[in-house]
Amino acid sequence: MTELRERRCEAGLSQEVLATLLDVPVNTLRMWDSGLRPTPPPLLQRVTAVLAERAGESELLGLHALAREVGVHVRTLQAAARTGRLEVQFSTQSVFGRPRRCATRGAAQRFLKKHYRRFQGQPVCPAPLPLVPEDYDMRLRALRQRLNLSQGQLATRLGAANKAVVYQWESRKRTPSPVFCRAVEQLEATAAGQL
Repeated sequence: MTELRERRCEAGLSQEVLATLLDVPVNTLRMWDSGLRPTPPPLLQRVTAVLAERAGESELLGLHALAREVGVHVRTLQAAARTGRLEVQFSTQSVFGRPRRCATRGAAQRFLKKHYRRFQGQPVCPAPLPLVPEDYDMRLRALRQRLNLSQGQLATRLGAANKAVVYQWESRKRTPSPVFCRAVEQLEATAAGQL
């Protein structure tokens, strides 16, 4: 296996995508990738730089760190995340009862390019995270019984830490976050589709 192919496979890229990133013809890259032609050393250095830049763009950062990095106020990014203009991912960890939001550098750059300081023609905001229903304990128990799962198995399916968390939800000693409520809704929809 050539060094170029090793790096490409580690990054999980196809030959076409890497050729586009390097701005070289796909057939030329295929010759280097297969070992039919020796890969020029300057190209390997360029591959290293391109892959490092790409990995940096997809790294998840908290909104405070991302705001410092891109030079905007953190409240701007928080409002953009709330309205759907900034693509965020919610962590299963929460901060003061709220799910922790993270975004990539690429998502921040897309937000800055498309939405930052543009006040007209904005798309309609998507619905926020679901509210935690009052009967969450009964819904969890019913779902667990319908799927014939133990508390530990349900915790695994939802991405919760362990069965103690599910026990605390079912006994109302702890309230699940909106992120877990969304996972429960998806599992309920899946279970309804199976019946």
